[in-house]
Amino acid sequence: MEAQPASPPQTPKRARWRALWQNQTIPLVAGVTLGVILLLMLRLPATEFIELKLYDLKFLYRGVRSPSPDIALVAIDEESVKKLGRWPWSREVMAQLLGRIKESGARVIGMDIIFAERQETAALIALQRLRQDLDRKKAANPQVLALIDQAKRQADVDRQLARVIGQGAPTVLGFFFVKVGGRSLAPRIGEALGPKAIRASTFNMVRWLDQQPGGRLPVMGAEGVEVNLPEITEAAAGGGYFNMVPDPDGSVRWVPLALAYGPDIFAPMTLVTLQHYRDQPPLGITLSSLGVRQVRLGRDIIPVDAFGRMFINFLGPPGAFPSYSAARVMDGSLPPEALKDKLVMLGTTAVGIYDLRVTPFSGICPGLEIQATVVDNILRRDFIRLPANRFLTTLSIILAIGLIFGFLLPRLSAVGAIAVTLMVAQVYLIINYLAFRDFGLQLEVFYPLLEVAGVYTGITLQRFLAEERARVRLKKAFQSYVAPEVVNQIIRHPEKLRLGGERRELSILFSDIRGFTTLSETMDPEALVAVLHEFLDPMSEIIVKHGGTIDKYIGDAIMALFGAPLEMPDHSRRACRTALEMVQSLRALDREWLERGRPSLKVGIGINSGPVAVGNMGSSRLFDYTAIGDNVNLASRLEGLNKYYGTEILASAATVQHLGDGFVFREVDLVRVKGKKQPIAIFEVLAEGPLEGDLARFLTLYTEGLGLFRERRWDQAQEAFQAACDLNPHDCLCSHYLQSIEKFSQKPPGPDWDGVTTMSEK
Repeated sequence: MEAQPASPPQTPKRARWRALWQNQTIPLVAGVTLGVILLLMLRLPATEFIELKLYDLKFLYRGVRSPSPDIALVAIDEESVKKLGRWPWSREVMAQLLGRIKESGARVIGMDIIFAERQETAALIALQRLRQDLDRKKAANPQVLALIDQAKRQADVDRQLARVIGQGAPTVLGFFFVKVGGRSLAPRIGEALGPKAIRASTFNMVRWLDQQPGGRLPVMGAEGVEVNLPEITEAAAGGGYFNMVPDPDGSVRWVPLALAYGPDIFAPMTLVTLQHYRDQPPLGITLSSLGVRQVRLGRDIIPVDAFGRMFINFLGPPGAFPSYSAARVMDGSLPPEALKDKLVMLGTTAVGIYDLRVTPFSGICPGLEIQATVVDNILRRDFIRLPANRFLTTLSIILAIGLIFGFLLPRLSAVGAIAVTLMVAQVYLIINYLAFRDFGLQLEVFYPLLEVAGVYTGITLQRFLAEERARVRLKKAFQSYVAPEVVNQIIRHPEKLRLGGERRELSILFSDIRGFTTLSETMDPEALVAVLHEFLDPMSEIIVKHGGTIDKYIGDAIMALFGAPLEMPDHSRRACRTALEMVQSLRALDREWLERGRPSLKVGIGINSGPVAVGNMGSSRLFDYTAIGDNVNLASRLEGLNKYYGTEILASAATVQHLGDGFVFREVDLVRVKGKKQPIAIFEVLAEGPLEGDLARFLTLYTEGLGLFRERRWDQAQEAFQAACDLNPHDCLCSHYLQSIEKFSQKPPGPDWDGVTTMSEK
């Protein structure tokens, strides 16, 4: 029989990759990465919403930037509307305002306003009717008709505004397209749009890289247009659209620098205004079958994406630009140099005019400021730039993260894995932010971070499942001869598999039903168990609701811990709040039980706070999580003292001093409990909330009586306690002290009496 050739030994590198494949790390990382890439390609609304909000955060962290000193705003604001009348203003007022701006030395004016409808004054309407009547009656000579035509021209406020627009500094008008979006090719522009219409707003040079003109235009299109009046359009130096298209979440983050309507491609008002400010360099656009490749203003290249969108580099919240009220322009109160040689943007900012937008910095930003920001970005060449191929750039980052994580994380401990994950995420965020802040480069955040989180979660889940399988094997091996509680401790915290515990400050609560032994003698076992269940169930829910840990049930009694195993700085407040709710809940149960013929129950609760030993207690074979120590015993003693004083909730001074404001309590007595030499002050917790009304008066009288009692002024103490008892006849503690006063009045205590009650029983 021939010997089979031995398989070649595996190199360490090949062995590592084989191990990664066998424990399913490589398939897992590949699956997560493909899922993230699929989301990147689909760009679902939910993921895009998160990406947009992360983009906004970059602006907020970057902060405010200063604008160009060459730009100024003239705003039709609330002050202007109050002084000059509600919007829209008449053409005479607009002509005066525009004339004042030009007189102030503005170099170029861009108007974020449209004059689409004619304004007919009463004088013009009267002259038109007079001319029609004379024509119909043939009663006027040519000289009269000429005078009427001259008066009509003088009364035509649209022509008056057109004359002002055509004089002095160049004025660029705005218009808007209807139903902007997609790449639909609108019908050819007709002559109905007026002389020259809006053709003057088209790009001067359109260059195609890979196809002949006349095909489908690879830019956003529109289905209609709303333009200015023909005579106003002819008088202007130029025009452009002022459309702003918000993202799906309603925020404006970009503007289209090119829109298709008919066979032509149009430029925005901001770009045309800047063109006139720079002495009219040509506007150019370069297209290809893949979209817009380039937009130019003279020799300056403006970065845009394939749809011709320019991402706005916002400077800050509203108020970034120097803005002057139109009312101040009209009354001549502007500083002489405010508008001189400036590129002036004129528009509305008043809230009621509704030209308000959402930006990364603000939920209410005037559209005029956004238009000015676009001009500022181009003027200072301060752009938000996208990678040459956004998809491939993000894809490369995702693949790099997948390779790094797939190789590193399986080799690290759980702590090391999360440390590396957080470090990689933080480094990427820092690089991403610095690229945005210093270079204006917009790299995507959500999809790479999703890859980080997805790969880490997948590998961690894989590790958890492997450990869980090991736990199951361990439990099967131990549960046949070790108590189940110990098995759970071994599985959860193997390092704690030892007796003993730790010293911790916490609050201990004991509760017990009064007279339960007597009650058990009068009821059937089944009925007794039902009553006990109906009591313990809601009481346990209350303890858990307030963050307590139920240590154990001792018949009808409950022991609960506040501050263990989880630390709680407010453990005293939680314990007292729990006790008050337990008493209130029992009263509600009492009413229900009385209707069903069941006996009424009373409860006593003791609370103490202090350091105890808490942890696993018991034998080396079987132990349980509990608390032991002198402070635990004191809480149990306080619960028992409720029977002596007729109270419901007793707390130690250590608990009360941590309560602070918000709880109402009273001092009950100085007590020397069994087994203790030093007396302690004990208090009754009465309520949570402000101290007011009858309760405040009652506690004032009670406190006064307690002080007089300790001073041995029996008669005065009796008066105070009796007055308190009149306010609250059912108060057992007042009755307790009245009985003590009566006893001491007949047989005064000795000179060594210190007002301390010594308990001989637990």
